[in-house]
Amino acid sequence: MFSAAVRFGVLGRFLLLCFACVAATKEATPASPDPASPLRAAPSRPAAGVEGVSGATRAAASRPLAPLPTTRIRGKDYVAADDMAARLALKASWEESQRELTLVAGARRLVLTAEKREVSCNGLRIFLGDAVRRHRGRLYVSKTDYERCLLSLLRPDLVSDPVPRLRTIVLDPGHGGADPGMENNSLRIQEKVLVLDVALRLEKLLKTEGYSVVLTRRDDRQLAPTKEADLQRRAIIANAAGADLFVSIHFNSLFPNTRVGGTEVYVFTRQGQRSDTSWGIGQADDTERDSSPVNRHDAWTSVLAHALHRETIAGLKTADRGHKTKHMAVLRGLTCPGVLVESLFLSNEAEARRAATPAYRQQIADAMAAGIRSYAATLESVRPKSPVPPATLPRPAPSNSP
Repeated sequence: MFSAAVRFGVLGRFLLLCFACVAATKEATPASPDPASPLRAAPSRPAAGVEGVSGATRAAASRPLAPLPTTRIRGKDYVAADDMAARLALKASWEESQRELTLVAGARRLVLTAEKREVSCNGLRIFLGDAVRRHRGRLYVSKTDYERCLLSLLRPDLVSDPVPRLRTIVLDPGHGGADPGMENNSLRIQEKVLVLDVALRLEKLLKTEGYSVVLTRRDDRQLAPTKEADLQRRAIIANAAGADLFVSIHFNSLFPNTRVGGTEVYVFTRQGQRSDTSWGIGQADDTERDSSPVNRHDAWTSVLAHALHRETIAGLKTADRGHKTKHMAVLRGLTCPGVLVESLFLSNEAEARRAATPAYRQQIADAMAAGIRSYAATLESVRPKSPVPPATLPRPAPSNSP
């Protein structure tokens, strides 16, 4: 039996310990977020396994990351933007009047607008496959757009797909033969002629950097009797060459509108999504249930498109018409990352006059080479490094002592 004083002392210490635990729990619980804001309290540091990004070089993630929680919205899986911000080490701010959420860390910047497919990523226009949604007070991005596009643009070091090699590049000058492509009759120029010239110039630049370069055509010819077969043939050539990268080179047109100009870059639409130009349900290229071979490379294709998009606009000083998606036959069968670049509009008189000059076509080739160079640098920055073997120590000489 304990005395009353002892029992009281033990009980007092027990109550003090309980009060301390309650206080600690209350202090550790985050304040409730404003229900009108799509933001939620984010951890002060990235989730386990995510390293911060420092400078241009990104260290590879130490281990695979668990997928973000998903929410079903309008029949599709979405991830919360604030969860995405925490995972990618981005600071979030919400502007209610614009219905915009900005995620930023250093040079990385993503602006999302509720109920819009167009976003701004690192200052460039990108059209997602699904609209950003505001749901129960939070902003959401489709799981497909997050995993196959935005993640690779903002944190390529966290992409789980193997980092592709980059040795063989296939350049595809669009059209040819009986198919002239876009024409500007007043200037007497044809797309098929100009893009071949750009491809030959770009080939020279890439070969000086040590790449093996293959062209789908080197003269004015059609590659198959029908348009569909011609487009499919280009991917077949690329795959047979063991392409690590494919760039289809085109010029745009919007006759009779002669005012529109600028640069567009296209990737093949991600599985289950609609092209950026297919706004209504039931249109011809609404969705594809089965993925195409090129969809296996969606993440790195997004990196390639972003690099070419940025460097082409910077090099040519053209308007940004966006990084877009479309179910393009020329890209469908590829077994490597591939994009289609529309560097300018032949229907725009000022842009067409520039494209008609050899000097400007060299500028186009220079800009594309810069984009490929940037893509290569990103791959190299996230490629797993081979461990350095320990120095081999000299074997001790045998002892002569007895």
